[in-house]
Amino acid sequence: MFTDDSDYVSYDGTVARGRARHQHNHDKLFRGVLAGSALVGDLESVRYLTPDVAVAHGTASVLMPWRSTLPRRRLSRQTIVVVRTETGWKIGAIHNGRVRPVTVPEPGSFPSKMSRLMARGARRLGLTG
Repeated sequence: MFTDDSDYVSYDGTVARGRARHQHNHDKLFRGVLAGSALVGDLESVRYLTPDVAVAHGTASVLMPWRSTLPRRRLSRQTIVVVRTETGWKIGAIHNGRVRPVTVPEPGSFPSKMSRLMARGARRLGLTG
């Protein structure tokens, strides 16, 4: 399903390039630590950038054979660029990241005030460039 020159950014930030590398990595995983598992997911959206290029977003996780439901901590969100080829739609790039929502502190909150205080201190001590 990948183009020859595709990119795959894994949930841990590592990058693999090329269909052969993706096939090798996935074969190793699904014949090894993920043997007997199923990839379960939902397509959230598809947006066509051109008639031959689209961006898809979805969520997915690996359901291990001894589980009946997915653990929330293993849920990942994918951003996938698909391109129309002579043989059909193929994945040109995919970025797979764990779903780990964080709250952004308000500007007047304690963490924001501490960050500004630490930055001021670092400037006074000459620790910034």
